[in-house]
Formats: sequence, C-alpha cells, structure tokens
Amino acid sequence: MAELFRFSPRPNRAGEVQWRDWGAAAFDEAAHTDRPVFLNLTAVWCEWCHRMDETAFSDPDSIALLNREVLPIRVDADRYPHVQERYIAGGWPTNAFLTPTGEVLWAGTYVPAEEFRAVLHGVLAAWRDRRAELRIEIERRRKALEAARGRHRAVGLVRRGAADTVLLSIQQGFDAVNGGFGGAPKFPQPEAVEFLFARGFAPGGAEARAMAGHTLDGMLAGELRDEVEGGFFRYAMAADWTSPRHEKLLEVNAGLLRVYALGAQVSGRADWRAVAEGTVDWVEGVLRLPDGLWGASQAAEAEYYALDVDGRRGRPRPFVDPVLYTAPVAVWIRALAEAGGRLGRRDWIERAAGAMDALLSVMAGPEGMLYHYRVPGESPDLATLLVDTLEAARACVSLSQATGRAGDLAKACELAEALEAALWAEDGGFFDHVSGPGDVGAVRYRDRPFDRNAAAARLFLDLAAATGERSYRAVAERILALLSPVAGRYGVAAAEFALAVDEFFEPPPSIFVVGATEAAAPLRHAALAFPDARRRVWSLERGGRIGGFDLAAAATPVAYICGARACSAPIDDPARLARAARAAR
Repeated sequence: MAELFRFSPRPNRAGEVQWRDWGAAAFDEAAHTDRPVFLNLTAVWCEWCHRMDETAFSDPDSIALLNREVLPIRVDADRYPHVQERYIAGGWPTNAFLTPTGEVLWAGTYVPAEEFRAVLHGVLAAWRDRRAELRIEIERRRKALEAARGRHRAVGLVRRGAADTVLLSIQQGFDAVNGGFGGAPKFPQPEAVEFLFARGFAPGGAEARAMAGHTLDGMLAGELRDEVEGGFFRYAMAADWTSPRHEKLLEVNAGLLRVYALGAQVSGRADWRAVAEGTVDWVEGVLRLPDGLWGASQAAEAEYYALDVDGRRGRPRPFVDPVLYTAPVAVWIRALAEAGGRLGRRDWIERAAGAMDALLSVMAGPEGMLYHYRVPGESPDLATLLVDTLEAARACVSLSQATGRAGDLAKACELAEALEAALWAEDGGFFDHVSGPGDVGAVRYRDRPFDRNAAAARLFLDLAAATGERSYRAVAERILALLSPVAGRYGVAAAEFALAVDEFFEPPPSIFVVGATEAAAPLRHAALAFPDARRRVWSLERGGRIGGFDLAAAATPVAYICGARACSAPIDDPARLARAARAAR
C-alpha cells in the first residue's frame, strides 16, 4: 500500500507527528479524548508546505505537543478538494485548530516554528481555561452557519445585464500597464481572457480584444512562463508578472493553452501559437505518466528554477506527482482538443481522444460518476465529487466537436445525467459532493460552488445546442437563475458565469457537419479553423432535426451554419464553408 502521508523531499521530522487521515475515526478520537483537532492542509507541489515540514513540524517541542495535546490530521489538498475548499485560510499550507466537531478555533497559513509554538500554546490554554466561553461563541457561529446554509437561495430570472456587470468588474480591475486583473499577487484568469475575446467580436469590441491581447503579452513579458523548460507557474507575487510561485499545475497550463491557442487563431499571432505548442511540449515531456496520462503538478523548487539551461543540466527535475487525478487530466484533455481544433493540430486531437478513452476506462465509478484519484498500483478512490464528472463531461463535449465521434457526445450526455441524478439540488444547482456517513467537520454541509455551477451551465447549454434537447437548456437556466443574484460579489472570477449568460441569451454560432465521420473530416477541420471565439462545431452522421432545424444528409458530406433563428443552405466545399462562416459573422 502506498504511503498515506507525503512530506518535504528535503530532510525533516514531520513524519514523527502522529498524523491521522481525514475521516470520522479521527474526529471521534478527538471527541473521546477531549482534544482539539489540528488540521494541516498541504500539497506535494507547495514550497511553503515543505518549509513547514522542515521547520515547525520538525521542532521537537511542537512534535511532542501535537502528539500529546491535540489530534493532528493531515490532508492532501489535491486528494480531498472538498475538505480544502471548506477550510483553506489564504493559501497552502493552511493550518487550523478545530473543535472535535470541526468548528474553527484558529486558522492561518505558513507559520514559522517559534510562532507556531506560541499559537499552539495559546490554543491549548484557551481550550483548557476558557472552554465555556469558546463553546458559547462556537455554538453561536454554528447556528448562524446552519441557518444560512439551510435557507434556500433567492432564485430570480437570468439577467442579461449580469454579464455586463462582470465585464465592468474586469474593466475596472484591468492593469493597463502589465495586463491581467488586479494588483499583486497576480493570477492568470483564462476565463476572463476568453470572455474578452468572445465580447471582442461584438460591435464595439475592440477594447475587449485589446485587454485580452495585452494580458497574454503581459504574462510573457514577465516571469510567469519558464523560459528554459516551458510551462507556466501558478501565479506571480508582483503585479508585473515577476517573482512567480514556482509550482507548475496541469490545470493552470490547460487554461493558458486554451487562451493562447484562441488568441493565436483569432489574431494570426505566430508567437502565441508557439507558446501554445511549447506548453503542450512541456506537459508531454515532463508531466506524462507511465500509463500515458498526465500528472497534475510539478513541485516548486525556487533554487532549481533560478538556474539557466547549463545550471539545470544534470540536476534532477522537481518532483512530479505520480497520482492520477481525474479533474485536472480532463481539463487538459479539453484544452488539447480545443487548441488542436483551433490550430489545426490533429495530432493533439488524436492524443486527447486516446487519453479520454483511457481516463474513462480507468476512473469509471459507481452510478455513472468518476473516481477522483488513483495512487499508482492501487484502486481508484473517491467517486463522489462534482468536479471530476463535470470536467470529464466538458472534455467529452470538446472532443465531440474536434473528432466528430458520436460516442463522445453520447458519453457527455451520460455523464451529465449522472450528475443530475447524484448532485442536483431541489431548488437548482449542483452540490459539490455526494453526502455520506463519512462526512465530518464542515464537510457535513454540502456547498453549491459558484464557479463549478457556472461551468455546468455552459456544459448544459452546449448539450442543448448539440442535441436539440430543451431539458438541458432548462437545467442551465435554473443554474444561472440561482447564480445571478450573487454574481456581482465574484468580480473577475465570475467570467465563466458571464460567458454562460451571454451564451444563454445569444447562442454561439453553430456549424453542423453532416456525413460519415471520416468523409466529413475536411469540412469539420474547416469549421474548427473558423476564427471565432464563440463558434461551436457539431457532427451528425446521418442528419436529422436539431431544435427547430432540419439538417438533411446528402450524397456527400455537407455543413450548415446555424444562428439562433435560421441555418444556411447545405455547403459541401471546405473553402466555401470558410467564406460563408466569415460572411455569417
């Protein structure tokens, strides 16, 4: 069996702490022994998590206190994202002292050894001497939280202006000097860039296109991209994209692959195309696992990344996590399929299709859901999370457009229906996980995360467009109605919601390719090459009725360009399809 807990690769004594795994047994033990819980949220790619192992968790006095006076629980944030999302306090690592029922007594991020000892002594003194006072405050907070969670969210109408409100937040937060949004620290916001490109083709969209382009250029002008080996770091500590945090995450690189490929397609910029190609090369060369799929992260190691090509030569690369995670791999597959279609890289599309088949086979779980992670040599685990099945469904939709395979769209529909059966809330939206008897601490409350529900709305809108099934659009509408009243508080982070709202009111232009998959490939590739941020490409082997449109088959493959109210006459020539698509826009 694989080691349950993973620590810094450098010398440390963190393994001497008697860590427990997250679960009911640990909280029951804390209650039985009347000890507070110490929760450490960590990640194998996190430099400051490693420093915590080497300092505070290697201090003999702290080790003794943790083992004797509290119940220490260590959680790998990648393996348990639903735990992370409820307890994270500003970043990784998160260190929190909890009651035996999971309420927070104190929480923070990295704490130096001396300060950690002081916090530990302070929490223990309060637990010993001010228990009654703590109980009153904790009970007050618990009741307030439960009352808030128990209330049904206000659900109104989907407002078209909600997307304009998000655009205003993006404009107000835009850094006109360095690109990107907000000040330091600065994170890539690929959905915001995609939204700007999508808005950029509407009348008066020049400003939006310029902001998107300046952001892509700004990231390249700074230090967010590793110029030696390729790949993007997670974020930058400075507003000008310098002083990066050096971990490289598959999901971050997937988002940036998508928008650099999109930017390259709509602008013809060869340098952005080269960035997209370099990102794919880095993922293939560094994150590829022995089974042909990909690891989710490469660890931060500041000293290594400070070296030039010669300095790195002969040194071992930073650690790549060998655990297979469904969600980030599915996000990468989606990016690879979309970028391959936009840039004419059929090899990327083929790679994505093969990987999707492998992922679905390896991580298939009960009730149509997918498992979250698989440790090498072990069976997959945790088939209860929204994120995995959702992202796999989105990847299948992107693959169906790029490959024309009917099975990809059918699988997307199957996964979407599994989500509805397992996670749909009575008053709309999807819960983040399937509740069960093992839910403890804050996990006993199920959340409906804003960002993932926005992504789900886009998924269901695409399924409605591809199949003509109105029930999919109805699901998207209920999600967007649920999110609309609270969208304003998310600012730039609501860009995916804004994309969904725009797509709800003004469905993206759809190109339907009718004919056998292989024979229709030239028309499909011409459709995929159409330089529009919003376009969708759907394939029908035998034609049929989609929504209100009759898409008849012909003796040879044909394509139809469809807007909200009408479709073109059938087109059988790829060059003519490209000209007609430009004219329709």
